[in-house]
Amino acid sequence: MIDSTKSIATCKDTLVWDAHAGVFPDSNINLNLLDHWHDHGVNYVSINVGFDVMDWDQTLKTLAAYRNWLLANSNKFIVAGSVKEIADAKANGKLAVSFDIEGMNALNGDINMIGLYHGLGVRQMLFAYNLNNKTAGGCHDKDIGLTPFGFDVVHEMNRVGLIVDCSHASYSTTMDIMHVSDKPVVFSHSNPDTIWPHERNISDDQIKACAKTDGVIGINGMGIFLGNNNSSNNTLLRHIDYLAELVETRHIGLGFDYSPKVDIDIGEILKSRPDFWPAGNGYDTPDIQHAAPSQLMDLSTTLQKHGYSDKDIQGIMGENFKRVATACWGS
Repeated sequence: MIDSTKSIATCKDTLVWDAHAGVFPDSNINLNLLDHWHDHGVNYVSINVGFDVMDWDQTLKTLAAYRNWLLANSNKFIVAGSVKEIADAKANGKLAVSFDIEGMNALNGDINMIGLYHGLGVRQMLFAYNLNNKTAGGCHDKDIGLTPFGFDVVHEMNRVGLIVDCSHASYSTTMDIMHVSDKPVVFSHSNPDTIWPHERNISDDQIKACAKTDGVIGINGMGIFLGNNNSSNNTLLRHIDYLAELVETRHIGLGFDYSPKVDIDIGEILKSRPDFWPAGNGYDTPDIQHAAPSQLMDLSTTLQKHGYSDKDIQGIMGENFKRVATACWGS
């Protein structure tokens, strides 16, 4: 018989890592919404401060606002730049937060921006957000590989200590990245296309190439990427089972892409650039379902009931992404 209390203890004892939150990047967002993670046992979350829909200066403005808010609320949150700081935050009952950027438009064509973002707390960058840019190809656009500038960006990210993230990028771009990076590479929030075909999901080739770098695929909790707008733990399990069979649990993590409701109207912003979310991909689905931090304890129990060991569960919940962060960020 499965002891569910043991599973819950396992989840509480291990590091719980959400590799990407889908909070809409805007300097006016009230980050009290981070309580959704803090109150449900998450120890670390990466939040988005920019994506290719925004101008680069909007990204910097959002980053500055988020940093200042977190520093002013250090009783519950810390801006974490290292694995040690994440461990210290967990020990003190705080949520460790760092920043990610979805797409290289935030560089404004200047590779020196990578080091600046790193210095301000960005620890993960994606190469494109759905559409092609001057660096790389996007998953909803013509399949192109890295540009010459894109290859330079990979090397610079490896050098300064940023996690190289392939989510939202085109097939050819991701394969180029995983070939050239000398550090582990991740898909922070992407699901296997074999389980649910979608242009945002990734192929077996991409999954295997990621594992070959000793990287991690983070399960995305959005219902339209999981299957028929279903974000239940049983649906998450289908994707986890498939990845475990294909590349083993060492290469599985969580990147729920979850966003609580916010107090700004983002509808007009999204409608202004519909090309980033092309028709036929379910983005117009009414009431899109989303896996949330509140599901984590039950997910741990679900995994145990289906035969996953404590080590497997601890890896999926956070230790696997911690391994990648240690390799990329250094000590």
